[in-house]
Amino acid sequence: MADRLIVVPDAYSRHKRLMHLYFTYRVMLAMGFVVFAAIGIGPSFLGTAAPKLHIITVLVYLVLTMASLGLSFFNLEAMELEYSFAILVDSAVIGILLYTSGGPQSGLGILLGISIAFGAQGMPSRTAMLSAAIATAAIFIESWVASVINGTPIRHFSLLSMLGISYFILAYLSRELSTRTLLSERLVKQQGKDIADLTELNEQVIHHMQTGVVILDAKNRIKMLNDAAWQFLNRPISTVGHTMRQISPELEKALQDWKKQPSSRRRHLHTQAEGNDLMVKFQRLGETEEAGTLVFLDDASRAAEAAQQLKLASLGTLVASIAHEIRNPLGAIGHASQLLQESGELQGTDRRMAEIIDQNTNRLNDVIENILSLSRQRSVNPEHIRLELWLAKLSKELARNHMLQDNQIVYYLSPRETSLTFDPQQLSQVINSLVDNAVKHQPEKGEQLVITITGGLDNTTRDGYIEVIDNGNSIPSDIIDKLFDPFFTTSNEGTGLGLYVVKELCDANNIRISYIPVSAGGNCFKLKFPRQ
Repeated sequence: MADRLIVVPDAYSRHKRLMHLYFTYRVMLAMGFVVFAAIGIGPSFLGTAAPKLHIITVLVYLVLTMASLGLSFFNLEAMELEYSFAILVDSAVIGILLYTSGGPQSGLGILLGISIAFGAQGMPSRTAMLSAAIATAAIFIESWVASVINGTPIRHFSLLSMLGISYFILAYLSRELSTRTLLSERLVKQQGKDIADLTELNEQVIHHMQTGVVILDAKNRIKMLNDAAWQFLNRPISTVGHTMRQISPELEKALQDWKKQPSSRRRHLHTQAEGNDLMVKFQRLGETEEAGTLVFLDDASRAAEAAQQLKLASLGTLVASIAHEIRNPLGAIGHASQLLQESGELQGTDRRMAEIIDQNTNRLNDVIENILSLSRQRSVNPEHIRLELWLAKLSKELARNHMLQDNQIVYYLSPRETSLTFDPQQLSQVINSLVDNAVKHQPEKGEQLVITITGGLDNTTRDGYIEVIDNGNSIPSDIIDKLFDPFFTTSNEGTGLGLYVVKELCDANNIRISYIPVSAGGNCFKLKFPRQ
């Protein structure tokens, strides 16, 4: 990932490209000298002192530079030797050209400085300084030879000294610049790796968070979302690049409401997809209107369960102890009522009053039994069960227990060979409670009531599921969020613990239960099993 973030060549590749640039410069310089000599253009002082020697030198220089450039494209693994030979050739050639063009005052000595500046970046410090010494020696030797041939003393000694000093300075600065550049490149490369590691770490942390995270651009298109958000949004097939409206209309509406009245508080969102309750928080990524939006999603049921557990934990022990204390006198009242009804002298209104006492005693006893069952620790005994055989047997039991016709309890399975892992006794209690709830709350349907149990594996996620669907009246939307709350009931005779016990049993088996309204009318309770 670091290589994709920032591309920094290695030292060998960098020096190789620099060598190609240096050798190309030498070829261009040699070709220029040849053109000037052949056509007669260029500075007038070139070759005036010794024209034939000048032409021979530039031709030889052109041949040598082209040969060096050609060899540089091969991996000879002798880069320092190639640099040293090039500096040696340049020093000799420039020295001769100084002689043929009138000496140091011609200004050709500067060309050696360029060669040293190039070469020093590809050689060790000691070799670079040696190259500067060779170049300095070359210009001094040229002046000495010229003085010997012309029979005159060495002239322009100060100019030669300044050129020699400049060669050493250029060699040092070029080498220092090369070293610093290499260190900078290594630092940038290391920083790129650090940034890549941090980026990957952040992505891993975000994707493994239990809180869903969605990043939107200014047009509410999804730029990124983690695994938890993908789960909360009902596992859409396509996400990145799509608008939030395409993925979740409910979340899009909540986002638009937040944009009208921004606040940092969390919002409760009930989605129709499998009845997931979400806690949503929006946060702007920048200061401007064009900035994107960060969306946090949490499972509202977890927060509700945590709050509920805190409330019930303090009441559990107290309620259980009170239930035990009530149970004994309630049993005495029930026993006395039964003895009273067996009396032959009890007639008319008095017998009806005894029946009312008996009915309410039984009702109170049911409440106490439910409360005590909640306080007991349930042990789960999961088994790997073939769902088709289990549902066939359970459907007959449900029809018999609730006095329904065979065509009023039907079941479908896809695929038929589906097997799931659960506690069969506890799951039987769950489905029995859901069917009992449907029968009690739809008395006007009579023989028209049909309860359908479907199960199998989800085509997309391959998660196991069981759905209990009835064709009765749909549950009002304003009480859906309270269905699984303890002691919540819409019936004067209910205890409000039926669905709460169902949810507790599902949680014990690691099953997620949710309510889904049926568009054609009716109700659906869906049980989602963990992936096998």
